[in-house]
Amino acid sequence: MGYVLLLKKNFRKKGILWLTVFLIVFFFFAAGEFLYFRERSAAGLFVGEYYIGGKTFQEIEKIIKDIDLKMEKEKIRLILPDGRGTVLHSLSEMGLKIDGERLMREIKTLSRPFNYPEKFHIFRDGLMIPAYFIVDNDKMHLVFSRINNELYRSPVDAEVRAEKGALRFRPALKGQKAKTAHLSEEIQKRCSSWPAFPLDINIETEPLYPQITISDILASGIKEKIAAASTQFSLENQNRVHNISLAAKKIDNFLLTPGAVFSFNQVVGEASLKNGFKEAPVIVNEQFVMGAGGGICQVSSTIYNAALKAGLRIIERHNHRLSVSYLPPGLDATVAYDYLDLKFQNNLKTNILIHAYVAKNCLNVYFLGDPEQLMEVKIFTQNQQLVPPPVHFRNSEDKPSSYREKIQEGKPGVTVEVYRVFYRGGQEFKREYLGKDSYSPVPEVWEIGMLRDEIS
Repeated sequence: MGYVLLLKKNFRKKGILWLTVFLIVFFFFAAGEFLYFRERSAAGLFVGEYYIGGKTFQEIEKIIKDIDLKMEKEKIRLILPDGRGTVLHSLSEMGLKIDGERLMREIKTLSRPFNYPEKFHIFRDGLMIPAYFIVDNDKMHLVFSRINNELYRSPVDAEVRAEKGALRFRPALKGQKAKTAHLSEEIQKRCSSWPAFPLDINIETEPLYPQITISDILASGIKEKIAAASTQFSLENQNRVHNISLAAKKIDNFLLTPGAVFSFNQVVGEASLKNGFKEAPVIVNEQFVMGAGGGICQVSSTIYNAALKAGLRIIERHNHRLSVSYLPPGLDATVAYDYLDLKFQNNLKTNILIHAYVAKNCLNVYFLGDPEQLMEVKIFTQNQQLVPPPVHFRNSEDKPSSYREKIQEGKPGVTVEVYRVFYRGGQEFKREYLGKDSYSPVPEVWEIGMLRDEIS
């Protein structure tokens, strides 16, 4: 029993001795490691192709500066899609610069004293510290903008146009732009592993979708003709023909959305010489005189008739002081810029495309829309009364008293009331009173000789 106790006592003394020796050795080892590595990197560390294990931090800072100078000149090859070639930029041109401070912080963190487990793994397996960069976003954005300018293609909306009475559809086209949203992050990630240069980066594109497709156009209601009106004119006065054609072109393919108001004066503008119109006969103070824009009232009158047939709400309309040859009394619409206008509202639930064009001596106006939105419409004139033309005489002092000649044919004046009637299922649904129009008569003018005959 005593012998066993003695063995235990000796074993305890030896254990204490060995522990003391271990602690002393560990202390000197740790102290030495601390003194040696407190300003040095851990063994097994790499920065790029450079081994920095055991080097002083001062030496490493110089190595990082050398790496930075070298990396600034390294090239990134941006490969454009669809075989458009490549664009080569240095890292410096792309705004990438080695973040030396962050690299040193990482190295010092990994090399901190007493970090034995991690240092052992680094020593055994080696560790490549990734490249960290400071990014000049302005430079990077400039490079991406140039790439996008090379690859950008704007989307094209679908379009509907009317040509000579028929609808013509142009399909929508997708556009594209460079996919650069996360390109900066991708480049930095690829460069962080210290790759071989030049580094190839594939540029991708992303689609840009049009806002309007043919389906959208059809859904908006532009499907076929819903109303039409035509008037004829003489080809003798070319200035008047020019004015009619110019006004029709300004109106052609005008889109009238639901609830919108069409104003002839706003769409056509002032019918002045500076705006391309020519002088032709116009009605001023119940007389035909020469004036800029003569003939455009035939365009406004023809559009007015189409708007009536389409059942649109008439906001403003004025009749001429004298009746016109191209439409019956009560169906014309005169205009004068900033004074008299033709206005109507699209009171339907879908779009209307106004189509106006000249073919030979005929002015045609079509309203194109959704026929399902329409009711049958008819225009009636009632209580038409004629006003006989007055007879005027014009004295001629240099012609004999026997001379008598009609120099102007008289034209009766007229008053007329106009109604628009709406039908649904063949039955009258609504009757609208459009007003009472009055047109002054054109006097009959005779020239009378006043020179007395001499008696021989």
